[in-house]
Amino acid sequence: MPEIAALRRVTDSIEQASVLDKAVDLDRKVVNALIRPRALRQILHGVPFGHPIHPLMVQVPLGAWISAAVLDLIGGKGNEKAATTLVGVGVASAGGASIAGYTDWSELDREQLRTGWVHQAVNWVGITFYGLSWWQRKRGNHAAGRALGYVGLATVSVGGYLGGHLSYRQRAGVSATGSGEVPFDA
Repeated sequence: MPEIAALRRVTDSIEQASVLDKAVDLDRKVVNALIRPRALRQILHGVPFGHPIHPLMVQVPLGAWISAAVLDLIGGKGNEKAATTLVGVGVASAGGASIAGYTDWSELDREQLRTGWVHQAVNWVGITFYGLSWWQRKRGNHAAGRALGYVGLATVSVGGYLGGHLSYRQRAGVSATGSGEVPFDA
C-alpha cells in the first residue's frame, strides 16, 4: 500500500519550515545549558543502556493514557477513579520522557530539529489536555475529564506520528555506522 501523500506533504513541509529555526535554536540553547554534565547527558541519551531511553520512557505515559481511555469507554464508578489515577500517572511521567527526548533532540541536524520541535510542541499540547483532564476528574467532572482525555489522546497520537517520522524516515538517533552503539555519546 502506498504512503498517504497528504501525510508526506505535511512532514516534508515541517522539515523545510525555516520559520521554526529561531524557536529551535533558542530551545536547543536552553537544553544544552540545562543538561550540561556529561554523565547526565549520557544517562539521558541512554548510553549505559545501549540505546536511547526516550522511546522506552514514553511507554509509561502512553500506556497510562491508553488504559484510561479504555476504562473511560467501559464506564462505571470504580473505573472513574482508576482512570483518574492513570491520567495523573501519565502526566507525572511525561516530564521524564520529555527531558530524555529533549536531550536527544539537541544533537540532531536541522531538518530533524524542526520535526522534533513540532513533535514536542504537539505533545505538550496533548499533555496540557491531559493535565486539564486530570483536574476536571479530580473536581468530579468526569464527563469533561473524559472528553479532554480523548482530545489529549488524539493530540499525542499526532505527536507520536511525528516521532515515528523522526525516527524511521529521518533516522534520528540511529547510529550512522550501524555499529549498534548509541549515536549520542556527548
